[in-house]
Amino acid sequence: MKLSYTIIGKTVRIDKIEDQQQVVIIPDILDGYPVTELGDYVLAGSSVEEIWLPADLKKIGAYGFYNCERLRRLHCSSRTTDLGTGLFAGAGSVEYVDITVFAGEKSCLKELLSELRQTLRVRIRPEEGKGEARLIFPEYYEESVENTPARILYIETHGCGHRYRYCFGGTEFQYQKYDELFPHVKVQETEELVTELALGRLFYPLGLSEKHEEMYREYVADRWKTAGRLMIAADMQGGRGYGNLEAGGIPWLAETVLRLEEQVHVLIQMAQQAGDTQAVSWLMDFQHRNMKRKMGDGQKTAEQGKQRKKRRFEL
Repeated sequence: MKLSYTIIGKTVRIDKIEDQQQVVIIPDILDGYPVTELGDYVLAGSSVEEIWLPADLKKIGAYGFYNCERLRRLHCSSRTTDLGTGLFAGAGSVEYVDITVFAGEKSCLKELLSELRQTLRVRIRPEEGKGEARLIFPEYYEESVENTPARILYIETHGCGHRYRYCFGGTEFQYQKYDELFPHVKVQETEELVTELALGRLFYPLGLSEKHEEMYREYVADRWKTAGRLMIAADMQGGRGYGNLEAGGIPWLAETVLRLEEQVHVLIQMAQQAGDTQAVSWLMDFQHRNMKRKMGDGQKTAEQGKQRKKRRFEL
């Protein structure tokens, strides 16, 4: 990867990145100085698919990612607060943002979300390392509608994604506001997307209250087959997909959500059909352990019954 850059005082501005790979990792330091700015059109028209930005980057110039049609993943920090005009113009394939947030500092997350109106999966990681959140921001779009008799042009907004992008107090993200919108997303988005959203909040519960945890858990319990399909898919991708779920979630689903033996049996069949051998092995062992426990409980209950009869006879 070839970089053209300018040293300004004691910082570096990268002016152009050439000969890019599919994954572009922009260095934190060049010539001993921190990289704090990307110039205008720095990656415009490239075939990059994933970008890693420096933690102390402050500014990205106008049309920095213009026409990056294959760009899907962006890793950045909340310190990049100066986003240039048209930064994501022609880059409509972005679907995953991994952002490190610095407490007490102005954050770019709100502005970043407003620039990207497509469905986004966002990983929020506090800089101090205390947990994380994995959120979904649904798509929304605006449509101009003309009222011809009144000669009025007004804007109609479609999709609940715009509501989710307003969950801020200043530039600080408000998790409670996000969770309170769940009734809206349930009726406007697909079951698969909503289930993934709920699972993301349960697995990575940063800022999640007990009330909203129970709400998400009840939803997943009612749609356990969809949850199972999503987790099996994450297993088959090795956790390297573009969803918010990591591999290895099946044990949590079985132990926390499933209520009947029939559900475990169905999940085993689903995992077998998908070729998820590890999940099949764990579920069959889980099923066997449950059967042994129930047999032990049955024997214990029978023995207790015998003891009670014996005591009554002695009396």
